[in-house]
Parts: sequence; structure tokens; C-alpha cells
Amino acid sequence: MIDFDETTAFRLFRRLGVGQGTFAMYLLICPSEDWSIVEDDLKAEADVQLGVKLPLNDIEVLLREPSLAGYCSDQSVSAFRIKELSHAVISLLDTHVVRLERSGGQLLFLSTQNTAEQLLVQTPNFRSRLTEVLRITPDPSIGELTA
Repeated sequence: MIDFDETTAFRLFRRLGVGQGTFAMYLLICPSEDWSIVEDDLKAEADVQLGVKLPLNDIEVLLREPSLAGYCSDQSVSAFRIKELSHAVISLLDTHVVRLERSGGQLLFLSTQNTAEQLLVQTPNFRSRLTEVLRITPDPSIGELTA
């Protein structure tokens, strides 16, 4: 098992805010049981810190798009869930990653540990273009911060 640095949605969007207008691609690793909480945190921080609505779709949505860059460039930040790997998803991310890069936006890919490790092994082009791979955890509640 590979160990990655840990972050929260708050800290991630602080980083994204500094790099607004530049291309960035993050692979975010999260246990599937925390996905709904982390997704809510990501959407809230996109709204509060960047003033944008964060579209969060399954990666398969990109398989139906003829122009990946066109799909992603409509948003300054887009997020995609990678629940499991298929040949089509691997090909999309490894072979067509340059099209994603041309979007100029900031892309977030949410995955589990096992899927992320497989993805990193099977997609060297995607891996080489990642800005960072991070373990993302739910933001602590206000009560936990003051305790």
C-alpha cells in the first residue's frame, strides 16, 4: 500500500484558489464510505472559496464526450469519481490525457486506495501529468476544531 499526504477539501481549495487559471490535475484517494461526506465538502469549498459550482460526475461521462477539453473547459474546476477501472477508462486517462490538459482547468479525480494504485500502475501518461496524489479526509466539524 502506498502512503500519500493527507488533505481536506478546505486545504485543497486553498491550493486551487492560488493556482486559479492554470491547469492542475489531482488524484484524491478516499475510502468509499466517506465519499458522500468528502463530495459535500468539496462542493461547499468550491462554492465558498472560489465562488463556483463544482460539477461532480462519474468518469464514464467523459467517455461519451467527443472533445474532452471542451467538456472540461466549461468549468474552472471539475471533479470525477473513478469507482472502478475498465479498459475504456484506462485508455481515456492514459491515451487522451493531453486533451484533458488542454482544458486549462483544474481537475479532481476521486478514487479508492485500491483503484488509485491500479490506476497509477496502468496509466503512466496520466500519472506523469498529475499535479499531486493526495489522501482526502472529511473536514473536521466545528465542534472537533474547538475541542
